[in-house]
Amino acid sequence: MADKILITGGAGFIGSHLAEALVNKGNDVIVVDNLSRGHCENLNSIIDKINFVNGDITDHELIRDLIRSSDTVFHLAALSRVIPSIDDPELCFKSNIEGTEIIARSCARYGKRLIFSSSREVYGTANYIPVDEEHPLNPENPYGTSKLAGEKIIESYSKCYHLRYAILRLANVYGDRDFDRVIPIFIKNSLNNKDLIIYGGQQILDFVYITDVIEAFLKAFVNQENLKVNIGSGKGTTLLELANMIKYLTKNKGKITIQDKRTGEVEKFVSKINKSHEILNWNPEFSLEEGIKRLL
Repeated sequence: MADKILITGGAGFIGSHLAEALVNKGNDVIVVDNLSRGHCENLNSIIDKINFVNGDITDHELIRDLIRSSDTVFHLAALSRVIPSIDDPELCFKSNIEGTEIIARSCARYGKRLIFSSSREVYGTANYIPVDEEHPLNPENPYGTSKLAGEKIIESYSKCYHLRYAILRLANVYGDRDFDRVIPIFIKNSLNNKDLIIYGGQQILDFVYITDVIEAFLKAFVNQENLKVNIGSGKGTTLLELANMIKYLTKNKGKITIQDKRTGEVEKFVSKINKSHEILNWNPEFSLEEGIKRLL
């Protein structure tokens, strides 16, 4: 019998790829998304195979009913970028904290397993790299703070109400259907021979390809223990190195312009992924260059 799976934020970048993968494995998938950032077009290949609900995760009655009729919940819905969270922290906290509490509460109440998409932003700027799961948690912006709050809500509901969960702390995910983040912006501008603008330049970040991330979610779905793991490439790349790579691969004739670093952005992060390998038997397969070439 197929599992009935609810994906919050399932019309978004990561969520739509996850929905496709779960449908292709024969599962019965429900997607709930308010389409503030997601797009129905992302689900075109499976739209006749899923149940799509246009709704918000802060709608308690809706979420309660959807979770009650599901077996497993993948919670990906969020205000999902740093700069918008700084511009509108109230909206960030309402969606990412209040919405996560509503989901965790219903999952605990009805005995459903919750798989939560967290972020490397919970660590803040790394004290050391690579960053393991025991690194101090010092988020530097409202988005990271909201994700850490979501983790703590889930863990407390596990201790008090036996909520079963998996928490995946994602590095910088990139791939098809993403927009308004550094890699899609660099690619779009490079293909149009425009200058690439870097804020800071020497920040070290960990970029992980969407296919690898979806494989991690699928392995967390199969693994039934409570877990909290990093999901990243395990390799660091500066923004200047990233810009030069994309400029070279696209034969861009434009310049690279460096401006001041923006407030709230982490200066260095590289995932230590030993734990995800040990627990989930997961390893990333795509190098940064291989992933970018797939997008050109």
